[in-house]
Amino acid sequence: MLPRRVLSGFSTIISALVIVLALPAVTSCTPTERGKVVARVNGQTITAGQLLDELRKRRGGPTLVDMIDAELIELAAREAGIEVSDEEMQLRWQRAVAEAGSETDTRAILEQRGISEAEYRESLRIDLLLDKLVTATVQVPEQEVADFYREHQEDYALGERVKARMILLGSEEDARSLADALKEPGADFAGLATALSIDPATRENGGDMGWIERDDYARAITDAAFAMSEGELSAPIQVPDGWVLLKLEGREGAGHRPLEAVREEVQARIVRMKMPAAREEWVRRARSEAAVTISDDGLQEATMELLKHAPPPERPSLLPVALPQ
Repeated sequence: MLPRRVLSGFSTIISALVIVLALPAVTSCTPTERGKVVARVNGQTITAGQLLDELRKRRGGPTLVDMIDAELIELAAREAGIEVSDEEMQLRWQRAVAEAGSETDTRAILEQRGISEAEYRESLRIDLLLDKLVTATVQVPEQEVADFYREHQEDYALGERVKARMILLGSEEDARSLADALKEPGADFAGLATALSIDPATRENGGDMGWIERDDYARAITDAAFAMSEGELSAPIQVPDGWVLLKLEGREGAGHRPLEAVREEVQARIVRMKMPAAREEWVRRARSEAAVTISDDGLQEATMELLKHAPPPERPSLLPVALPQ
């Protein structure tokens, strides 16, 4: 269901909307233009008029439906104040390029399909608008979130974890000297880490590594950390970048990330699952609400039938396509 605010604004537009769709190139050609020969086959001619009539019969209806859908999406987004930012467009374009393989492959596929980059970017923009319109309609009740989390709890599993700090030094001699100093009463591991550690990732935070699992760091470091007791200091540990000293600050057994920590992630997964059906519902409702007038009698019946039964617009995709050799 569309939210009342969005539905009200959308209905206001489409109830007054008359989409007048004609094909001037087909219906408004002069006799001379229609009679122009575009091909000869063993002496027999094919005229521009014959070609355009055939194109109208074969592709006129589906093409008009695509145009109607795009117009309905554009109008609804405008009424709802929904826009696509440059950053969103760039991200969607980068995904398309990644799907194709490279910029070169993207251009080759578009050329093969007879589509310009500008045209494909416009199809991506319309698809983004539809996603935004539909997302606003998808409701995710709290009980559904809780049920999904319970059914997929293993997706949010945590292994055994420890919380530690580290100091990275350049030589074994420096590491052993500092290890002795850290055994003195009142020694400040975090302060010494900030002052002496050469590890850029943890130095500014007093060597804080946060909560880590066994695969988060080099095996030499995690093997030592998971063997330590809370509050214990390690002996110097050799690693590829130098020598490490550790201090263990906490330990947790295996468990699961709590629902409160993953609520937004769970909601986003549910929305993604609902999107295909929600997109179809939105498009079918938009079509049924719209007032559509088609001036070409030859297209009227076929197009109106397609508007009732045609699937919603497919997501733009550059695959699967065989690249030209």
